[in-house]
Amino acid sequence: MNSCESQMIECDGLMVAATCKTDKPQEHPIYYPANMLIYVEQGTLRLNINNEINLIQEGEIGLVRKYTYGTYFKTWEDTQSGFRDHIFVLEDRFIKEVINRFKQPDGYMPCTVPMVKLPTTLLLQGLMESIKTYVSGLAQVDSHLIRLKTMEAIHAITAAQPDLLHVFYEFSEPARADLVPFVENNFTHNVSLEKFAEMSGRSLSTFNRDFRKIFDTSPHKWIRQRRLELAKKLLTNTNKKASDVYLEVGFEDLAHFSRSFKSHFGLNPSEIKSTSVA
Repeated sequence: MNSCESQMIECDGLMVAATCKTDKPQEHPIYYPANMLIYVEQGTLRLNINNEINLIQEGEIGLVRKYTYGTYFKTWEDTQSGFRDHIFVLEDRFIKEVINRFKQPDGYMPCTVPMVKLPTTLLLQGLMESIKTYVSGLAQVDSHLIRLKTMEAIHAITAAQPDLLHVFYEFSEPARADLVPFVENNFTHNVSLEKFAEMSGRSLSTFNRDFRKIFDTSPHKWIRQRRLELAKKLLTNTNKKASDVYLEVGFEDLAHFSRSFKSHFGLNPSEIKSTSVA
């Protein structure tokens, strides 16, 4: 295994599922604009949220709510080869399309915690096993399938813990992300600026205005620069080539990436490795 290996599937420019494997312990920030189901197949996931440690251990499933800010750290036993987890992202768009099929229970106690450990039921296990199959490329994925899987996920979650249904009604409530951690953790998403603004809970005009107040530049320039800086870091510190990193950092075209890189750094991406060694 390489130090970190990820496979993911996207739908309409958004990541909807992923499998992550690593044999190199690293701490990473989290701040995602959607609810996430995380199944730990091997190892332990430590989430530090509001200075409180939350564990999702091997064989367990957790729901991390959208706009949860914190860090996660992946560990494993000495007898294991590394860490492996599987993620299904519950995007608001798909929740909105299926939520009317569910009825909120009366007298529920609202859930206010950012991360919920779920019982490992047969329904949830079956869902995550199917997600593994799709991420591995063994089945075709489209928006119709993701809609069905979102409905299956809500059914499995609320069958295990009925009070959580209200969490999925939040799509209808205007909610704005904290812009700094949002853009710092999501600038590699290859989506339009309009979609990026929507993910942050803002209209495009409000997003542009709020962004300029904080960063004193346009979103387009800032995102482009951060993507190029990340690409240079990956090219310098790993064995990856331009053809490996351009999609990872958010570019959709290798030629455009190479031109942007040369314009910004004065060097072609292929020249970075030799320059860093010299």
